[in-house]
Amino acid sequence: MSRTATEIEADLSYAQLKALANSIPNLVWMARPDGWKFWYNQRWHEYTGTTPEEMTGWGWQSVHHPDVLPKVLERWTHALEHGEFFQMIFPLRGSDGLYRPFLTRVEPLRENGAIVGWFGTSTDVTEQERDRERLQLLVQELNHRVKNTLATVHSLAIHSLRELRPNSAELFERRLLALAAVHDVLTRENWAKAQVHELVGTAIAQSGHENFEISGPSVHVSPRIASSLAMTLHELCANGVVHGSLSKPGGRVAIDWTLESDRKTPLLRLVWREHGGEPISPPTEKGFGMRLIEKTLASDADARVSVEFPPEGLRCAMDIPLGAEALK
Repeated sequence: MSRTATEIEADLSYAQLKALANSIPNLVWMARPDGWKFWYNQRWHEYTGTTPEEMTGWGWQSVHHPDVLPKVLERWTHALEHGEFFQMIFPLRGSDGLYRPFLTRVEPLRENGAIVGWFGTSTDVTEQERDRERLQLLVQELNHRVKNTLATVHSLAIHSLRELRPNSAELFERRLLALAAVHDVLTRENWAKAQVHELVGTAIAQSGHENFEISGPSVHVSPRIASSLAMTLHELCANGVVHGSLSKPGGRVAIDWTLESDRKTPLLRLVWREHGGEPISPPTEKGFGMRLIEKTLASDADARVSVEFPPEGLRCAMDIPLGAEALK
């Protein structure tokens, strides 16, 4: 008996639907009204490494993670019973044995108000989930950095303004600007690292580069060390301008550093040497600036900081352990 045009058109439409489902990057499947899955597109089988016979009916459960499957079944059963749209992210096992997150959406197919089937798609969202996790870590890191910065500003404010000298506000402002400057350096590097040479150059900018002799290899340090090192260098500059070699014409400062990378824990050795100014002697009383020089790196980076006052000029040696953070 010859087939009717309607039957031929129905077969053609079904073939077109399967061809369309096989052409898209998503995993696609179809199910009966009761949830019995009877067809999957080619990409489903390519990804899962399964055969149509293995997946027919409720065989799809074998590629779901056992820890998540009960929740998937609960949500899917609810959608079947209530005829509702289903959407959920859950892992599916690939042919390589690895589980990857997929966003699955299932729509009920209706005719005259009655559900005649279900059409589902699963989209690999591995990269989106990684981006979401990275963003969450970034927000947590930003929150941590903001808290640390506020704590630093609080400490600077207390110690800078405690004695209420005529220049206390100016000292506080300069320290804030120094802190902002190192944040600019770190921002350019996405807060991953900072170049020692750039930190030194930023710290001495206000004192005139012509007064400095700088040498050292290319070394990167972590944000934690960068902030402490920048503040220490700022205080050394400020002290040199007021009390040290930078307070006199012809006074100079030599800054050099080396990286001992052959140690179990790589060590950055940075030395500040003043010369060419008036003869000096140890101070009778240490102010906040000198205490900051001696303690900031020691506290924040577990560094060993030594400050000496030979007659020819102040000398500050810093041994800063870098661990895995040292990058040449």
